[in-house]
Amino acid sequence: MSPVSQFTAPGGAGGDVGRRIAHRREEAGLSRAELARAVGADPSYLRYIEEENAAPGTAVLLRIAAALGVNLADLRGTGVEYPQGRGGASAAPVFEALGEDECRARLTEHGVGRVGLLAHDRGPLILPVNYCVLDGDIAFRTGEDTPLTAAEGERVAFEVDRVDDALSAGWSVLAVGAARRVRRAEEADRLERAAFSKPWADPGRAVWFLVHPDRLSGRRVRT
Repeated sequence: MSPVSQFTAPGGAGGDVGRRIAHRREEAGLSRAELARAVGADPSYLRYIEEENAAPGTAVLLRIAAALGVNLADLRGTGVEYPQGRGGASAAPVFEALGEDECRARLTEHGVGRVGLLAHDRGPLILPVNYCVLDGDIAFRTGEDTPLTAAEGERVAFEVDRVDDALSAGWSVLAVGAARRVRRAEEADRLERAAFSKPWADPGRAVWFLVHPDRLSGRRVRT
């Protein structure tokens, strides 16, 4: 029996599913062999799913989702058009404040966060940005003549969060500080080298901003 005949359904965007499985597996710190054992599949079949244009059937996707602690929509990508947190509240949630050290740890090194600012001509705005953290400063890029460039020297809020719909749990971190535009070429080059990713919205954006948090707070809801 070939590795695809038992579990693979014809058609579908299997390549996207495979990339999502590989990403979630790496996030969970699992090797391909470890996930294969948890699912009850051969590692060669898991490699086929992750690297080839496979379209796994629902049964195996459910087992993979359970082993990774995610839901089926996360692997299929059907939930990307909707906000997180569509699940119901748990019966006995625990709400906790996060200390400053944990807040800094949750920011990690890079990701997608939101910048909140007060635009003089538009009022309050919240804008998503790709960011990285370097020497304690939050760094992100924008284009010329954007609401973010107009916020130079202003105090802004920066927020990141993560929600687990399956467990009705999550956390958020809020940083507040002045937005400083990077104008020295050598400093911008250093940030370019440190950045994990180009901006998703427009890889050509090249105006760097730094926010040094002078206020940092966070919270967590768990079950």
